[in-house]
Amino acid sequence: MSIMMDAARDQVTATIAGKERKISKIQATAMQLATKAAGGDQPSIGRFLDWMDEFEARAAAARPEEFSFSDADLAVIREVYKRMQLCEPPEGGH
Repeated sequence: MSIMMDAARDQVTATIAGKERKISKIQATAMQLATKAAGGDQPSIGRFLDWMDEFEARAAAARPEEFSFSDADLAVIREVYKRMQLCEPPEGGH
């Protein structure tokens, strides 16, 4: 796998918004795929959305559960939220 990651991290020169920049090959590939998908290419749309779904699923799985709430915690939060909704906004403010 490291051979693939090394290849993906290799730098290429790309013109972005009229300026040349050094970006990784994986970034260039993602940009090309997104551009094709945005242009209406059906296979690219499917591939791009599948890719995004996979990244989102991996990111969600990697998030720690350090902020999980018990039922009692949620009850307190909901009660505080209800009380906050009763507050009057300051004059002239948001």
